Amino acid sequence: MSRPVVVLLLCCLVAAVAGCGAKAVEIQTLPTGPLSQKAYEDAFDKSALGLAPKYGVGKPLDADASIADQAAHVDGLQKLLREWADRLEGLQPPAEAARAQARYVAGIRSFADDLDRAKAALDRGDAKGANRLLATATIVSRQTRADLIAARHAFHALGYDLEDLDKSPVTTNAPAG
Repeated sequence: MSRPVVVLLLCCLVAAVAGCGAKAVEIQTLPTGPLSQKAYEDAFDKSALGLAPKYGVGKPLDADASIADQAAHVDGLQKLLREWADRLEGLQPPAEAARAQARYVAGIRSFADDLDRAKAALDRGDAKGANRLLATATIVSRQTRADLIAARHAFHALGYDLEDLDKSPVTTNAPAG
């Protein structure tokens, strides 16, 4: 997997857990109806705020967390990702961004499904295997990667300034070395 994809996926999670520090952040009510690009960008950036505490994944697990705690954490991440996808899907971007949004939502849902592999490893008592999947990003399926990269390219091409998508250049080639 290329480094930019791993960074992108980590950014997705960072965006999803944004605002989960010392101060509780309320889950925002998102706008309905057709949105301008600026209104869409604003709603997109707020779409995951407050979800991490709701699902108990706002803080990293302790190094000595039990397998049950790790499994509950992965389950919470999946629920967070699925609700975030639902919230994004409910937004009505300008027509030119609708396809990018659909691919991004599909990528988030696919990523939530990919986490089933970590849950299965934990169910077998294989915490080391689950952690390896998560730490090396081998958990990410080709479909997830394809959807997220396509969405990212499309949003960039349209000039969208989305908080978790605009921090680095769009590249899909694996780094040399």
